[in-house]
Amino acid sequence: MSEKKFEELHKLYDNSKVGSLVQEICEYYATQDDYEDNSYQDEIEPPEIVESIYLLFCIQSREQILDELSIVQKKYPDLYSSVSGMHNTLLINMDYRTLEKSCGQKIADHAKDTTLEEVLNHADSYARSSESLSVAVDKFYTWLHTRSK
Repeated sequence: MSEKKFEELHKLYDNSKVGSLVQEICEYYATQDDYEDNSYQDEIEPPEIVESIYLLFCIQSREQILDELSIVQKKYPDLYSSVSGMHNTLLINMDYRTLEKSCGQKIADHAKDTTLEEVLNHADSYARSSESLSVAVDKFYTWLHTRSK
């Protein structure tokens, strides 16, 4: 990760207007930019699953997440360059249900004997019952790992 991105990431963590999920997403994408020769494949989940999970939970509080990503765009331009694709995906998909189904289906296809409905129900349940979306994502991963192939 470039020194500038690293500095911006530290500043981002001190910004109380940006929630823990957006901070986590920024860190994920910024560090992923530095992977060479597909070394990210050593991660527990493939990038398309991680990205689908992030999008699925961003949809749960779409307007808030879009506001936070706008702050990242304005205050941390180097860091934003890593998450701009995801931000644009959230902006472009005004009918979030199509995006939600697409992300949910990727996750369901990745997990063993899991339906789209189960994925969406768990995401919704965890988002509603957790103190933050970041905690909800952690709970979702715990559930997903019980379903892994």
